[in-house]
Amino acid sequence: MFRSMICVGVLGLLIVSATSYAEAPAKEDEPAKEQPKEKKPITVPAGTALMVKTGEEVSSNDKPGRRFSATLQANLVAGDDVVADSGTQVYGQVASSKDVGRGIVASHSDLVLTLTDINIEGTMYPIITGSFSENSTSVILRKRAVVVPAGSLLEFKLTQPLTIKK
Repeated sequence: MFRSMICVGVLGLLIVSATSYAEAPAKEDEPAKEQPKEKKPITVPAGTALMVKTGEEVSSNDKPGRRFSATLQANLVAGDDVVADSGTQVYGQVASSKDVGRGIVASHSDLVLTLTDINIEGTMYPIITGSFSENSTSVILRKRAVVVPAGSLLEFKLTQPLTIKK
């Protein structure tokens, strides 16, 4: 008798549960939730030029690896899409710098810069660019460094495509 009551109780629960689901009202009154827009990838091709203005002075006295900041001077575009607006922050580094001695007749200095990152809407994207290089030769016991003053306009070209989601 006790077993029968348990079985009936369990069956009763199952029947009630099935009935509850069947009678549940449809929720048509709720507005459909908007799905967040899926960001589409945009690729800036290799060879695209980036014109930047340096934020601080960089010179051949700086050690390789020293980072510097700059800002884009023109929109970065891929087809009809603006990937980064003029004024976007970019970062670079001294790829190499050297003073090739101070001799009786001449001394020679080299400075090579590359861009390494771009900040697009708060996200840092690594970039690979060609280099900007300058050298200086001075004559007769004068030592002269290569200096790129703050506010200098420099042009770099992407050597690898840049893909972002926007």
